[in-house]
Amino acid sequence: AAPWYADPLFVIPAAGVLPFGSIFIEMYFMFTSFWSYKFYYVYGFVLLVYVILVMVTICTTIVAVYFLLSSENYHWQWMAFLSAGSTAFYVFLYSVFYFFYKTKMTGLLQVSFYFGYMTLFCMGLFFMCGTIGTWGAGLFVKRIYGAVKID
Repeated sequence: AAPWYADPLFVIPAAGVLPFGSIFIEMYFMFTSFWSYKFYYVYGFVLLVYVILVMVTICTTIVAVYFLLSSENYHWQWMAFLSAGSTAFYVFLYSVFYFFYKTKMTGLLQVSFYFGYMTLFCMGLFFMCGTIGTWGAGLFVKRIYGAVKID
């Protein structure tokens, strides 16, 4: 049996916390810009936050895959994708918080518009982070097992 820290039910949600932590402050400014109709001027900073998100996502996914491989479980691909993509779940939770505490939207149209767009955004973020994390973990696995020759 795998140790508790290699259980996918622990690793998948835990791996999304750090990437979310690296972007959540900027998410406030982006949400305010988009949902409060304010201008957003700091595009260079968003690029920097994106680069940080990519690096943190790759690093946390590598750690998650390493835990899985250390417990002798070689099914790492989907775990890498889901653990990296779990950042989107935390962004969606933050969007729920933002909706109730920062916006003054009411009515079915505004609520469905907000949550429809946030669901689409989070789905895109899930696929983007999952792809980036799986790619980084794939490079890691190829690097650590590439030198092994089986005759």
